[in-house]
Amino acid sequence: MSWLKVWVSLGVAVGQVILREKLYGGSMADVMVKAFADAGGYWLMGYTRSRDGMLKRKGYDADLWVIRTDKSGEVLWHQVYGAEGDEELSDALPLSDGGFILVGWSDSHSLTKGKRDAYILRIDPLGKVLWSRCFGGSGNDVALGAALHPDGSLWVVGYIGSRDSFFHPRPYGGMDGWLIRLSLEGKLLGHACFGGKENDYLRLIIPLSPDTVWLVGASDSPDRHIRNPLGKMDIWLAEVNAQGEWQRSWNFGGADFEEPYSFVRSPLGDIWVAGTSFSPGCAVHGRADGVIWQVQKDGAAYVIWSGGGPGDEGLNFLSSLSDGSWLLAGMTSSRGGMIPALSGLYDAWAVQVFPSLDSVRFCYTFGGKEVESWIALFSEGKDIYVGCGTTASPQERVGARPYGSADFWMVWWHPDTTIPPVYTPPPAPTILLGYVFTEKAKVPVRLEFRSGQGELLDSVQVDTSGFFRWQAPDSLLSEVRVALFAKGYLWKEVSIRLHRHRENRVDLYMEKLRVGLKIPLFFVYFDKGSTRLKPESMPHLEQLLRFLQANPTIRIELSGHTDGTSPAESEIQLSRERAIAVRDYLVSKGIARDRLTVVGYGKSRPIADNETEEGQRRNRRVEMRIVGL
Repeated sequence: MSWLKVWVSLGVAVGQVILREKLYGGSMADVMVKAFADAGGYWLMGYTRSRDGMLKRKGYDADLWVIRTDKSGEVLWHQVYGAEGDEELSDALPLSDGGFILVGWSDSHSLTKGKRDAYILRIDPLGKVLWSRCFGGSGNDVALGAALHPDGSLWVVGYIGSRDSFFHPRPYGGMDGWLIRLSLEGKLLGHACFGGKENDYLRLIIPLSPDTVWLVGASDSPDRHIRNPLGKMDIWLAEVNAQGEWQRSWNFGGADFEEPYSFVRSPLGDIWVAGTSFSPGCAVHGRADGVIWQVQKDGAAYVIWSGGGPGDEGLNFLSSLSDGSWLLAGMTSSRGGMIPALSGLYDAWAVQVFPSLDSVRFCYTFGGKEVESWIALFSEGKDIYVGCGTTASPQERVGARPYGSADFWMVWWHPDTTIPPVYTPPPAPTILLGYVFTEKAKVPVRLEFRSGQGELLDSVQVDTSGFFRWQAPDSLLSEVRVALFAKGYLWKEVSIRLHRHRENRVDLYMEKLRVGLKIPLFFVYFDKGSTRLKPESMPHLEQLLRFLQANPTIRIELSGHTDGTSPAESEIQLSRERAIAVRDYLVSKGIARDRLTVVGYGKSRPIADNETEEGQRRNRRVEMRIVGL
């Protein structure tokens, strides 16, 4: 580790510039456990005991808490999950559909069978629970990590302490490592337990191939599935096949205490596992260091990096950037060594390492007078980084307001510079997402997206879950028209004004066909005093035509309306002729005339203020009403 000594002697770490800081929570403890970044913003996940501030809930129990933000950290939505007891999050797994698997534990009596059960749930991209499951017996059984197997199944690991569960009726010791295999629909596919006579757990899942999976945790057992115990608590790697059946295991670490928290796979296929070590030889700077082990496919493991100061450090997060560097995040209680400064009991800790060059670009601490920790660190380009974690300190910098005893915490910052950049969030895509709710039944729905001028941009088929997500093209400035079609339901088209470069939530409702339903044909346009259909009306009329063709027994009434600006004696006739114009278009396309009746109401039924241009435009309309099925 000679390169570390050179780096420290040069005193590279001078300081950093905080550009933005955000807190989330209430007056109790809110603890962030996982964070994810995507093109649209951030996902912040953990658990909360608050019932005020941002949280509006009853009781003093803990619930899982998920926050969705934009790129600036502004909350788009947030949701809590749990029951009458405590629920805490251990890990989260992003899925290809934009949703997540959340894993942890619950002690709610309405959910569990014992003290604590493994708590697993799947949410969609808007936080809706698709399914939830609890597994365990009368003891303490906890899920700590989740991953997808190459075959598409969900693997969850943790520990099981129950002695009366069908998962593990004859336990090996105090706590044993536990594997649960599920389908993505929540069906139990299999389970297995491994360990020795003491305490063992599993936290990380590393699929090496369709036939080989590594399960990584920690163990202080000397027997059974534990082959080469080294110290008080070793990092323990268990190899299983695709069915979760035991193959072999080995330990690595030192004479004292180790825990793994994160891993990445190198471009050459090596596995890098990050965590904390208290063992001499692994921890070379102080009592405990952040350590990265390189684990080769034959099981050989050695320390490739160790960092810290004279106190305690731990790594919660490791990621690999495209330039070959690592981003590391965790916490420190050191003053000295690699650590440039310490503000409180524990500070959040951020490091960027270039392992191939034996160099550290930065090593910074963040925090107040109490305890801080980061569980994720992201690069947003242009030398801007975002740290995510938990703070328990009164925030005195950049005006961040503390909510309670511990809050979710985000910090945007820039490495040491004399001229800090102005923080501008990177442009995010413009997304429209939400649910289509269909009355009385769940049916597939087709959505069509059009520009404000009626140009067809895209279409999607929405399954019976009703969830949809659509990315608008950059050329679309603000308005999008969405048309909805479903068998047995009234067709409709709505206009939505989008906020560009962010997620836009909208829920759409469809009504089952019945006599009396009506909709205004808002996208059928007329000039003042005119009965001539404007060309931009054609896309909407084509949709009405398709609706009538798909429902050949439906009969409709077309009612015309005016804006009250024409001579009074002509209002009724003008409105009727507008309805006739729509009828004649449909008849010209093959719809039987006896399915269509027309009526004119003049200015007697306005739906908007005729004193404004926009109100007049909306009142110059034709409405469709179902008069027979």
